[in-house]
Amino acid sequence: MYLVQKYGDGYLKNMEDLTKIADYVASHRQELGQLVLVTAAMHDIASEMMERAEQFREGVGKSELDALFSASEYQTAALMASALEQRGVPARVISDIRGHSLSQIDIESGKHELILDDIYTALDLGLVPVIAGFQGIGEYEMSDKKGRYGAAATAVAIAGSLECDCELYGLTRKVYVIDPRATEDRKKFDVISYDEALEMTMLGEGDLEADAIELAHMLNVRIYVGPAFEEEKTGGTYIVNRNLITSEAAVSGISTFDDVVIYTIKGIPNHGEEIAELFELLGELKVNLNVISQQPYQTDTCVVSFSCEQDDIQRIDDALAINARFKDLETAKQEDICMISLVGVGMATHVGVAGKVFATLAEQEIPHYNITTSEISISATIDAENKAKAIVALAEAFGL
Repeated sequence: MYLVQKYGDGYLKNMEDLTKIADYVASHRQELGQLVLVTAAMHDIASEMMERAEQFREGVGKSELDALFSASEYQTAALMASALEQRGVPARVISDIRGHSLSQIDIESGKHELILDDIYTALDLGLVPVIAGFQGIGEYEMSDKKGRYGAAATAVAIAGSLECDCELYGLTRKVYVIDPRATEDRKKFDVISYDEALEMTMLGEGDLEADAIELAHMLNVRIYVGPAFEEEKTGGTYIVNRNLITSEAAVSGISTFDDVVIYTIKGIPNHGEEIAELFELLGELKVNLNVISQQPYQTDTCVVSFSCEQDDIQRIDDALAINARFKDLETAKQEDICMISLVGVGMATHVGVAGKVFATLAEQEIPHYNITTSEISISATIDAENKAKAIVALAEAFGL
């Protein structure tokens, strides 16, 4: 029986953490079965690499960052294999499982190719394959001090090929029903669907990797996120196909996203060219947009509103100020905003959810601004000062 485990973030800070993982694997070798380990970069190694790279900040591009991060993860994988060998567990570092047959168009469209022959060979020989987690998945910046994301997606991809479960051990120890940053309620999901987990990730649960969840959905891989080294695996959350969940509540969880700012730009011609240019501009600035709305304004013009993160304000303001199409338009910013999102696969079959959400906010005299919906979520921006009040009221209204 195969099993893929990924370790990173809070479980791989230093050599003490690495040896703790090796001790666990050695003492549970039989129970774990034919194990594949995927490791992210050890925090100490990645931080040291980044400190060196920052001495040449202007000259370090994506290819150089790839090389640096790859070296960090290769080192971590090699140290893990050595620690296992020292404890009597035969292990082999699999340094690179990336295929090379994809065209440049395939690569630019986000496709990845993994060749797992070396992993199968190691498993057949009774070895524990240890895989460097990056494998070319993810985009990285100089400001990323934690190391690269992508190890979870790599682990899921391997599990999909092996047709086995995947356990992800990192910062996310469980998926909470209500965002724990906003309430003392610590109720967790024992099981959640891929759709719900992905929605909560995109709407505020930042420690889960969206790429990993999307890949698990596509490959039908059952994911477990939780505290490592548990015997019974009851402290975390399983992420599974929604067909395996017998009860689908209209709303199953609440997620929040803080430090939101709402931009409103009036008087944009509504024939489309300027609107397209606006969002192309925001894309070039790498602004992550949360909610977008457009409404008629005066003759042949419209009001465009969008929300984004507080950290994007200066770049947006500077870009709009020098753009000939937008610098003279009336632009307003609304700050100290948060986005609250209700998520549930049952929304697709339950009616009246939106009405209940907005009736609840109205009863509590909580104004809301931009609104967005999907098949399984409803999100609204509200004043940050009302966040706790809104969460309590909505949680009570939907029995959470």
